[in-house]
Amino acid sequence: MVSGPNFETIAEARMLHILGSDSVGMSTVPEVTVAKHCGLRVLGLSLITNKVSLDYSREEKVNHEEVLQISKMRAEMLQNVLVTFIARSHQVDTINNSNCINSNAM
Repeated sequence: MVSGPNFETIAEARMLHILGSDSVGMSTVPEVTVAKHCGLRVLGLSLITNKVSLDYSREEKVNHEEVLQISKMRAEMLQNVLVTFIARSHQVDTINNSNCINSNAM
């Protein structure tokens, strides 16, 4: 994780690559830490929006407009994933709760 809101430098990207990272986030961990401290249940979800260059000679650089464009393109897909996840987790909670009620009734 790198602190945001900024993009990784090439040096940071190289270091993280050497350490085995496949992706880098800038904001999930601090929010999860606070949520867990407050006793909340947490589901982490990240949308990867850009590729990071490991080469100083590469002219193409990441820019904020490109990240926003990719986010907009992926918004509907992500919404569908979340709706499906919530529906299925509700079904699991319903099944688990009915099992608890039945087992407690005996």
